[in-house]
Amino acid sequence: MSYITISTEKNETYSSISNLFIDYYMTHANGEFVKVYLYLVRLMSFKAPVSVADIADHFNLTEKDICRAIKYWITQDVMKLNYNQAGELTGITLLPLKEKKNDTDILSRDNIALFKMPEDKASNDVKIESPTKASDNLMHQGAANHVSFQTELPKKETFSPALAAKFKHDEAFSDIIFEVETYFGKNLSAKDMETLIYIYDSLNFSSELMEYLIEYCVTLNKKSMRYAESVANSWYQQGIHTKDEAKEAGRKYNPLYRSIFKQLGINRMEPTSIETAYIETWNKDMGFELNIILEACKKAVIAKPNSANFAYVNGILENWYKNGVKSIRDIDKLDREYANQKSQARGQAAKVMTKPNSFGAFASRDMGDELDEMEQLFLNEINSK
Repeated sequence: MSYITISTEKNETYSSISNLFIDYYMTHANGEFVKVYLYLVRLMSFKAPVSVADIADHFNLTEKDICRAIKYWITQDVMKLNYNQAGELTGITLLPLKEKKNDTDILSRDNIALFKMPEDKASNDVKIESPTKASDNLMHQGAANHVSFQTELPKKETFSPALAAKFKHDEAFSDIIFEVETYFGKNLSAKDMETLIYIYDSLNFSSELMEYLIEYCVTLNKKSMRYAESVANSWYQQGIHTKDEAKEAGRKYNPLYRSIFKQLGINRMEPTSIETAYIETWNKDMGFELNIILEACKKAVIAKPNSANFAYVNGILENWYKNGVKSIRDIDKLDREYANQKSQARGQAAKVMTKPNSFGAFASRDMGDELDEMEQLFLNEINSK
């Protein structure tokens, strides 16, 4: 093959990215996190004030998204936060990268101050410093910085009869136990009870938030207290304390939504209220699991490559719901039945075309348009049942 060279006609500037970042750090990182890191590298040569809000606006993300990315890179020893004597955030320093011989080399969280998500819309202005240019000051003077030193989760208390007795007469907790056992379809073990008490008591989740946590896990078909605990810990570290806050986070990072978006070729991270209503109807009201919904999305894209939308997918799923579809096998059966009916319809049309009559010469011409119209009428009749 021929070799090519890459050049530019204009005097453009470029940011230098370490090959170590590409070889070792970028591979396992979330795509949004990579974009934030690359932009921070770019900002090292940007001689003007910059804030978390500015970065969020640049990518059309939320400030929480930017803080989450920064927090991730801190845990990877890619950058660190700088504070003044008053404990206020003053900047971010990008650290020298190193070759990763194994996954444990850079995962230490010792002495790392985790980056707290902003609680309001006040700007979070910081300065970005390179290891060799610590004097690059991009700090917007006088701005507020929302940072806390959140180092660890509360300690989980081992389950014991004494611990169980502590919540024996708590009616709200009893209701939660009943809901979990109902949704998960099993009796809770001692280990499950230990986790449930931990979330309720140590993480201080309200009854409403606990109920939504269980519903959220069931929606993802993750009916285990182990998964519920991981979600609860994540919400706790993000500062989520209410059902509405959890819903907001869930809409944005729910794997169900993201999988549907990916199948339909939608690049947005967060669904609209209408899209959310559709998805909740498919999953909760109709009872379809993710594989069925994705199959409907796939068929929608095949049928309408350039205009597949939620309304079209909803039409497919409504038809499947009316026909009692519960599995991919049921969908295949419906497809075969439809193919047979369509074949019969074409056969009947062909017989009409071959009957001898005074218009024989006219009937022998291409009847493609008429057949397509007949097929569409037939399809409409099937879907209306």
